[in-house]
Amino acid sequence: MKLTTILWLSIVAYVVIFGIIMLVLALNKRKTKNQLDRMNPGQWMAQKRSGTRKEHPKLVEFYQKSYVHSSRIPFFGTQVRRIRQRLAIVNPYSEFTLRKETMRITYITLLITFFLILAFALLGKSLLMILLGIIGCIVLNGMLIDVFVHRIERQLLRNFRDFLEDNRHQYQSTKMIDESIYQASQIAVHDMKLHGVRIHRVLTARNPERALHAYYEVAPNRYLKVFTGIAHMIREYGDKNTNKGSLYLGAISKFVQDINFDILRQNRLHYQLNSLTIIALVPILLSFPIQTWAETYFPSMSDFYSGRLGYIIQLTMFAVSLIAYLLVRKLAETEESKYIPKPSRKRWEKKIYEMKYVKFIVDRFVPSSHTKKYYLTTQLIKDSNSPLLIQWLTLRRLMLAISTILIAIAVAVGLHINTTHQILYAPTYDNGGLMIGKMSAEEQASSIALTDFDRRVLENLKGGDAALKERVRQEVEILLSGTTSVAEVNQSVNRIVTKFEQLDSEYFKWYELIIALALGTLAYYAPIWMMLFQRKVRRVDMQNEVEQFRMLISILSQLDRIDVRTILEWMERFSTIFKPALQRCLNDYDSGATFAIHRLKEDAPYPEFVRLVERLENSLERISIQEAFDDLEMEQEYYREQKKETMNRLIESKASLGKDIGFAPVMFMLGGYIMVPFLYTSFMQMKDLVAQLMKL
Repeated sequence: MKLTTILWLSIVAYVVIFGIIMLVLALNKRKTKNQLDRMNPGQWMAQKRSGTRKEHPKLVEFYQKSYVHSSRIPFFGTQVRRIRQRLAIVNPYSEFTLRKETMRITYITLLITFFLILAFALLGKSLLMILLGIIGCIVLNGMLIDVFVHRIERQLLRNFRDFLEDNRHQYQSTKMIDESIYQASQIAVHDMKLHGVRIHRVLTARNPERALHAYYEVAPNRYLKVFTGIAHMIREYGDKNTNKGSLYLGAISKFVQDINFDILRQNRLHYQLNSLTIIALVPILLSFPIQTWAETYFPSMSDFYSGRLGYIIQLTMFAVSLIAYLLVRKLAETEESKYIPKPSRKRWEKKIYEMKYVKFIVDRFVPSSHTKKYYLTTQLIKDSNSPLLIQWLTLRRLMLAISTILIAIAVAVGLHINTTHQILYAPTYDNGGLMIGKMSAEEQASSIALTDFDRRVLENLKGGDAALKERVRQEVEILLSGTTSVAEVNQSVNRIVTKFEQLDSEYFKWYELIIALALGTLAYYAPIWMMLFQRKVRRVDMQNEVEQFRMLISILSQLDRIDVRTILEWMERFSTIFKPALQRCLNDYDSGATFAIHRLKEDAPYPEFVRLVERLENSLERISIQEAFDDLEMEQEYYREQKKETMNRLIESKASLGKDIGFAPVMFMLGGYIMVPFLYTSFMQMKDLVAQLMKL
C-alpha cells in the first residue's frame, strides 16, 4: 500500500473519530438542555452555582479507565503526569475531577498534535517534512498544555472576583470575616468553592500562622494568597473604620478593582495577540500547497524548489516561523507564573557539567568572576528569572552551538546528495521546459526518457579529463546509433557535459564549513538574546506591578501594628517581577534595615519602584508609615487614571511589537518563497532564451 493511501486512510479515520466525539458531545448537550427545561428556577440556580459540568457517564468512565491504564504507556504516561501536576497546583480538585480534567486535556492536545503530523505528512510528501512536523508538534504539544492550563487560571481569577463580591454582601450581614467567607464559598461555583473552603480552614485553624504559611506555598495566584493573609490580619486585630468606611470592605473593593484591571488587560492582550500566533505558523502549512501549485502551473519552478536554494529558503522560513511563534507567545503571556523561576529537581546541565572533561572545557568559556562580562551575565540571568547558573548557561550555549554546527554540516551534505540525485533522476526538459502551463503526458515521458539516457551516459563515463567532450560524443553516438541529426547530438553532448561538470562540483566546500561555524556562533549567543528579549518584555510589565504595590500598601498602611519589614514581606508575597530583589532585601534586613533598603534600590533600579522604596526608607526613622503613604488615598483617582494610561501603553507597545514579529514569517514567505523563485526562474529562462537567440 502506498504512503499517500495510508495517510488518506489515517485522515479519514481521524475525521470519523473526531465526528463521533463531536456527535456524543452534541447529544449530551441536547440532553442537558432538555433537563434544564424541565427544572424549576430554584433547581436551575442551584446547578448553576454548583459549577459542576454534566458530562456523559460513558465519557467520564472512559476518562477514568484511560487514566488508570495510561501509566503503562511510556510517552502517554509522562504526558498525563505533566498535566496532572499543573492542574493540581491551579485548582484543589477532588481525585475524581482531577483525573477527568487531566485526561480531557490530554486527549485534546494529542488529537491536535496527531492531526498536525498527518497534515505535514500529507502536504509535505517527504520523510524530511514528516520529521520536521513531528519535531514541531512535540514543541507545540507543551505550548498547548500551557494554553489549556492558563485558561483555567484565567477562569479562576474571574470566579475569585465574583467570590469577593459575594463575600462583601455576606460580611455586611454577619460582620464576621470567617463566617462571611464560608457563606460566600457555599454559593460560589464549584472550583471557587473549594478554594473558599480551604481559606476558611486556614482562618479557623488551631494555629492560623502555621496554616497560613502552608497555604502560601500552594496558593495558585497572588490574589488568593494576599487576600487570605489580609483577612487573617484584620480578623486577628479587628476591623477598623476609616474615612471611607470599613477597612475590610475597602480592601475587598481594591482587590476587585485590581482584578478587573488584570482581567481587562488579559482580555485585550488576548484579543490583540491571539491571532498572531496562528499567523506566525501559517507559512509552514501554506508552503506545501504553494509549492504544489507552482510546480503544477510553472513546471520549471520544480527545479528551484527541489534544488539547494529552495531547500535553504524553506528551512529558513520554518525557523523564522517557529522563532516568531515563540516570541509572540512570550508577549501574549499574561500569567504571573511566567516571571517565577521554575527550578527542576533533575537538571541535565548539572549532571553533564559534573563530568570531569566537560567541566574543564566549560570553565574555559566562563568569564572570570571579577570581570564586567561575568557581572553583566549573572545580572541578566537574575533579570530574566532563569534558574540556571552561569556555568550551566555556558554549557547550554556550547551544546546549542555544537549541535547547530553539526546540523548545518549535515544539511549541507544532504543538499549535495539531493542535488546529485536531482541531476541523475530529475526530468530533463528541452530548452529549460515550460515557464507557464501544464505539460502533457507525452512531454513528461520525453523528459523522463532524456534523463534516463543522460544517466546511462554518465554511468558509463568515469572521471573527467581534457577529452571529456569527445568521450561524451562517442558514447552518445554509440547509444543513438545514428538515428538523430548532428544538431541533436551536439545538444545532447552539451547537456550531458553540463551535468557532468555539476556532478564534479557537488562536494563539501570550505565556505560551507565557515557558514556552519557562523551559524554555530549565532546559536551560541541565541540564549543571551532570548534573555535580553525577556528582560525587555519584563520591563514593560514593571509599571503594572508597581501600581499593584500601591494598592497593597494603601491597605496595609491603614493597620495600626504595621512596620516596614511587614510591608516588605507582603510585597514579596504579592510580587513576581521584583520578587528576587525583595527576597534579598529581607535576607539582609537583620544586618541593617538601611543597608537592606539601599541594596533593594540597587537591585531593582526601576524609577517608580525606587520612589516607593524611598517612602519606606523615610518611615524607618523620620515619619510613620501612615504619614509616608497618606497621599495614596488622596491621590487615588490620579493613580487610577495613571494605571489606565499605563495599561493602554503596555498593550499598545506589546501589540505593535507582536504585529511586527507575527507578520515577519508571512512577509518572508511572500518574498523569499514566492517572489524569489519566480524571479530566479524567470531570469534563468531569460538567460536560456538569450543564448538561443545568439545562436541564430
